[in-house]
Amino acid sequence: MEKSLTMPKLGATMTEGTVLRWLYRPGERITKGEPLLEVMTDKVNIEVEAPMDGFLLKVLAQDGDVLPIGAPLALLSDEAATRTSTETARIPLSERIASTPAAKREAALRHIDLQVVASSGVRLPLTRDDILAFVQQQAGARKEGERTLTPGLQATPLAQKIAREHGVDLAVLAERRPGEKLTRADVEAYLQQPAHAESPVEEAEAVAPSLPATEAEAETIIALTPARQLIAQRMQQSSSTTPHIYLDLEIDMTEAQRCHRSIGQHLQAQGEQPPSLTALIVRAAAAALALHPEVNSVFEPGILQGKDGIRQRKAVHIGIATDTERALVTPVIRNAHQLSLPAIASELRRLTLAARQGTLKPEEVTGASFTISNLGMYGIDTFHAIIVPGQSAILAVGKVTRRGVVIEEGENARLEIRPIMKVSLSADHRVLDGASGSRFLHQFKLFLENPYLLL
Repeated sequence: MEKSLTMPKLGATMTEGTVLRWLYRPGERITKGEPLLEVMTDKVNIEVEAPMDGFLLKVLAQDGDVLPIGAPLALLSDEAATRTSTETARIPLSERIASTPAAKREAALRHIDLQVVASSGVRLPLTRDDILAFVQQQAGARKEGERTLTPGLQATPLAQKIAREHGVDLAVLAERRPGEKLTRADVEAYLQQPAHAESPVEEAEAVAPSLPATEAEAETIIALTPARQLIAQRMQQSSSTTPHIYLDLEIDMTEAQRCHRSIGQHLQAQGEQPPSLTALIVRAAAAALALHPEVNSVFEPGILQGKDGIRQRKAVHIGIATDTERALVTPVIRNAHQLSLPAIASELRRLTLAARQGTLKPEEVTGASFTISNLGMYGIDTFHAIIVPGQSAILAVGKVTRRGVVIEEGENARLEIRPIMKVSLSADHRVLDGASGSRFLHQFKLFLENPYLLL
């Protein structure tokens, strides 16, 4: 029987999704549980799996289409239905290809398009022997592809399919990942390496419009990716509808760095990974948000019998802006206010790795109540971030810089070199004012300058 595949709801807040690409072509056999297409929502790519064994009959949504939940994506069918529908569809086509009755029966029995056989260069009219030879040729091609799997090498069916299509030797990839099962992401990452990527000249010719030689050499037109389009839409929406207020503060990181080193050495002695400085920042922000829930809120128009109101959240879910090759994504550390520093560090490592591998789940990128964006590793001293829709504040973190600081002790003062970190809080002025935002920032500063309060 035929079945319609629709845009699934891949997250609690998802209302629409963008079709990135289909992994199968119409007419190809599909296997239940295998990825069928990629859909992007909330800046993360999700693989939609085939819900049944059968065939992909017809694709109804093209790459780049933005569709609401429930919109039709494709028509699928089981083997019995495919036999009936494809035979019916091929009858007019078969009449156009000169072939013997035996050839037509054999092709219909094996679900083979006579046009495909004819396009392979076989002399017409087609005979039953031509059809059988074509079947053997296809089987040989499949076996040739399967021989790329050396004994002991493991790879998902989709990884094998992509490798065959692009002539990739999976044994080469397996040498880099000994003992691990190769996935689609492994093959695609290999294909994106410089040796397999288009040259800059070819890429420029593909995207540049017809311009005079001097102008074409001086500029390149780059199409927005679906992820960049979504980011652009959301940031424009936030900046145009949310009144931003910016509060900057400097934090002495002397004790934070000392605590960070001490804890790291202790964990390493036990064979565990030390936490990053970002993990300590997340821990301090979570503790400050628990004490100042007004920052962990969101403005909601019409929430109170048609009147505007503020939804104040108790649970602290912190989004961490993470740069990846595909796009900027924001995985979420849930209930961060209830987690210890080692637990936050472990979760941060896991989510960051998943973000860069493109394997984040929908629930791991949605539901953040507050966001931290750290550009310190890029040498940025300070910056002002745009609030993520659905939140009331975002914390921008710059690099730690050693500079002279005046230390006052009673009537005495001295100059010392201290590690200073600049932070900036962007807040929704409908929810927070300067005083409430400052109270949160000073609490955050207190925790980092006295980090043992967090342990």
